[in-house]
Amino acid sequence: MSSENKVLMRLRPHPLAFAGMYVFWLYVIIVSLGVWRYQGILESKASSIPLIGGLASTYIPITVWFLLLLIPALIYSVARISWRYTGIVILIGLVLPVLLKYFTGRLYPDTYYIGVAAGILGILAAELHRRAHRFLVTERSIILEYRGLKSSRREILYSRITDIVLERGWLGRIFKFGNIIPVTGSGLGTGEDMSGVMAGVGAGKGIGGGVAVAGGRMVSVPRTRSYYMLFAIPHPEKVYDTIIEAMRGSEEAPYLKKILEELREGKQA
Repeated sequence: MSSENKVLMRLRPHPLAFAGMYVFWLYVIIVSLGVWRYQGILESKASSIPLIGGLASTYIPITVWFLLLLIPALIYSVARISWRYTGIVILIGLVLPVLLKYFTGRLYPDTYYIGVAAGILGILAAELHRRAHRFLVTERSIILEYRGLKSSRREILYSRITDIVLERGWLGRIFKFGNIIPVTGSGLGTGEDMSGVMAGVGAGKGIGGGVAVAGGRMVSVPRTRSYYMLFAIPHPEKVYDTIIEAMRGSEEAPYLKKILEELREGKQA
């Protein structure tokens, strides 16, 4: 970083911005330990059911464990439109136990060891993911860095920014953190939402027919990945004001430089 581009702020995401990840993995640990603790009771209850008793009852605890992990993961995936956690649960709750049974011939308690270990590693991975983000606010630009398994670095000059968007969720309003999204003319910092409506009319009784009318529109909205914006930074209003002041200074600097050059030329003449 050259001395001409002084760093004004060094920032990282607030820990609570990744609370969903921490809670998910903590839930995996609690469910694994809970089902492990009450495995005998679950087997006993299952063996008393006529259609389940016998050998099948030994698989009831792990089935309950898997469902307790899968159902919340499915709800979260639908809400976030991301199937990452559902895939992870299927891996640790179904694929790994099947491989464990195939190679070792047993399920308990190794399956629960897998759950607890996955939860601990998941919490550590979430924290490393948070720390991999680094943001710099300088006199001339915003620098966004991510140093994880995939590394990226982007410098956005103030002269290319067309808008600055500050947004905070309910958790951010309580604990004073939020996102600042720099929007550029090239489209960085924007996504699209689509709203639409469809109506149809059909006829039956052996004769097919129908009319359908559909319409919709795309709306550009501020949206981007966490490492392409100032994601979940503490005290976003203060950072926002600093950026605005720096942008104004960067706009005035060329004019001041030109005036100084003209004054120097006038003295030399």
